[in-house]
Amino acid sequence: MNQGKLLLVRHGQTHANVDQVWHGHTDTPLNELGHQQAERLGAFFHNYLPEIHAIYSSPLQRARHTAERIATRTGHGLRLDPRLVEFGAGEFEGRSFQELGGDDGFVKRMMADEHHRAPGGESRHEVTRRFVAAVEEFHASHPGENIVVVSHGLAIAFALSHWIDRDSTSWTRYRVDNTSVTEICLHRFEIGYLGRTDHLGGNPAER
Repeated sequence: MNQGKLLLVRHGQTHANVDQVWHGHTDTPLNELGHQQAERLGAFFHNYLPEIHAIYSSPLQRARHTAERIATRTGHGLRLDPRLVEFGAGEFEGRSFQELGGDDGFVKRMMADEHHRAPGGESRHEVTRRFVAAVEEFHASHPGENIVVVSHGLAIAFALSHWIDRDSTSWTRYRVDNTSVTEICLHRFEIGYLGRTDHLGGNPAER
């Protein structure tokens, strides 16, 4: 039986990405370059996956608008699922990574402890659990079919660490640039390819 393919896509660039601020649950729009990246992704996507059976997306607009570029090119509708949103940092949303760093900062504590959370936020463990549950549910609902999931950088990295390394500590190995495409096999827990940006023409400035 054909196992189908599962592609994980990160959204296009936002001003928060450029400014290096935490916008996990914040509904940040794509910036001008992000819209260009998403448009190129949609136009090129048939080279990654000629036939698509379903497209799922985080409801946050940066992911949804990226997914729409794929959907309009393929004639598919989007299925939005809140379990695909980014790692929420609660009261720390909108603060710079530099401000949240340091020897006793949120970032270091979060990296050391999968259950650590910002006030009003969520933990790495919770993000991983909801994202993995959603994607595995999609996968089970489409046996033998090709699925696209459009989401966010940390959520994708946490899930890859869970599936590939079977732990929560290896997520820093999985860098996914804006609009990058990753193929994951959930039958064998293998990565087909990681973070492809062929559609951007190899220009690092657009990643």
